Amino acid sequence: MPPEHLPVALLLLATAIQLALWAGVYARLAFHRPTSAAPLDDSVLPALSVLVCARNEAENLRRHLPAVLEQDYPHFEVVVADDDSSDATPQVLKGLEARYPHLRTVRLSPKTSAGKKAALSAAIAEARHEWLVFTDADCRPASPKWLRHMARHILPSNGHAPEIVLGYGPLTPALGMLNRWARFETVYTALQYGGFALAGQPYMGVGRNLAWQKPLFARAAGFSAHADLASGDDDLLVNAVANRHNAVLCFETEAFAYSSTPPTWAAWMRQKRRHLSAGVRYRTLHRVLLSAAAGSHVLHYAMLGIAVLPGAFWPALTCWAVRMALAAAVFARVARRLKEGDLWPWFPMLDAGMALYWGVFTPFALLFRHRQKRWR
Repeated sequence: MPPEHLPVALLLLATAIQLALWAGVYARLAFHRPTSAAPLDDSVLPALSVLVCARNEAENLRRHLPAVLEQDYPHFEVVVADDDSSDATPQVLKGLEARYPHLRTVRLSPKTSAGKKAALSAAIAEARHEWLVFTDADCRPASPKWLRHMARHILPSNGHAPEIVLGYGPLTPALGMLNRWARFETVYTALQYGGFALAGQPYMGVGRNLAWQKPLFARAAGFSAHADLASGDDDLLVNAVANRHNAVLCFETEAFAYSSTPPTWAAWMRQKRRHLSAGVRYRTLHRVLLSAAAGSHVLHYAMLGIAVLPGAFWPALTCWAVRMALAAAVFARVARRLKEGDLWPWFPMLDAGMALYWGVFTPFALLFRHRQKRWR
């Protein structure tokens, strides 16, 4: 190949991979049909243990935990692991225990390791039921039907008995570009883990809305494979044990678990660094697939610069237009389904921002991931 043809060839390759992803993977989420919402007899619903870890979360527990405790569900308990809190968390939990008999707490003190894996392990050991549902102290279920929707997906179907339910955890809409960008990146992440799960390659879940069977914890040897990481208590465990037969999606709007956007760009970047540090431990196939997705996105935008070269304007414009038309159409459908339709007019700008996120921020964050020591 003549050297002058290499930029066009790279652009065509990157665009082809992007089209394959948007049409063959991400579109699966756009056209995925949720499970029937027909009422189920309470007798067929499994008992659930809802697990929450909290470290200095007094105000969040006061505001959000009642929405978890008051779920319209017949058989469930809530176990909160207080991870050596120094604020009013113990007092808040004591007051809630007096009002809700199905709330139990376990306290860890002193704290001996970074992250919340020790607290989560204690909550798992304390749980009385086989099915565990996970959320965070700063999360609020979208409706009293959250647990019913999660349980519906637990029931066997199509000859398979699910062991993992992957939920969706959106961010509450607010003013400002940080909120808009964070919500967009959250939807993009859902496109990936939801689309790949539907394509038979489940690779992660989000800890603020996730369910799995307790025996999976022993099968994965707990968190021992990544005990040195402060992060990864949710996605790395799912990555170790999920397969095309045992993982299902629960993306019904009544089953969302909302949380707030980090207050500053710096806080958001710290959060993303934690998540990225876990991604390097994914299974090899998943790292390859995600690297191809990110790399082709970056390369597609980077190679659009060849439009200034003689004879390259129309190939570059065609590649951009075809890929943008498909991506925008798929994103519009998914965004409406995930109650994020207001993001669609911003899609061209935010989508270009993802190229910067993957091409600039991600390598930098991975380079300095060893410095990440915070709890959550």
